[in-house]
Amino acid sequence: MKLGIYIALLFSIVLTTVNAQQFRLSVAPEFNFPTGNASSVSGIGFGGSLKAEIGVSEHYALTASSGYNLFIGKKYLGTRIQNIEAIPTKLGLKYYGTPDFYIEGQVGAAFNGNNSAKTSLVWSPGFGTLIKTGSKKNKIDFGLRYESWTLKSKVSSAGIKSSNFGFVGLKLGYLFGL
Repeated sequence: MKLGIYIALLFSIVLTTVNAQQFRLSVAPEFNFPTGNASSVSGIGFGGSLKAEIGVSEHYALTASSGYNLFIGKKYLGTRIQNIEAIPTKLGLKYYGTPDFYIEGQVGAAFNGNNSAKTSLVWSPGFGTLIKTGSKKNKIDFGLRYESWTLKSKVSSAGIKSSNFGFVGLKLGYLFGL
């Protein structure tokens, strides 16, 4: 809950102090494909995201996003692994190499939706392209990213154990230029 307050405060400061060239809002359904150890827990995930973007120069934008992810648990020996639900909330920086191609990095937290784990650190690099629509300001946003959720838990007094849940995310969203 505190992270949400910090994000809202950060956006308020940015909106009042930065003479933004552009404000955009996107809504996107997502398909997520677990990788590495995560693929033994789930074969596929679905979700959606809402992202705000504030242009701070011709090539750079600050981003804030939140969404919902559901990963379907695999079935082993007649028993299904519990589904994983999470609400990732991230802040990031987006670089536009051209007006319609970008690379992006985000960091934040994934809040567990089914109380099976604690909040995880999230980091996510990605890239995408914008496809023109009939509107001058609105575009289709096609993006690909790798996302990792890292959870640290104390195993013993000897050390801290870290576990990761990584996946490749594919989104096809609609970007509203406001």
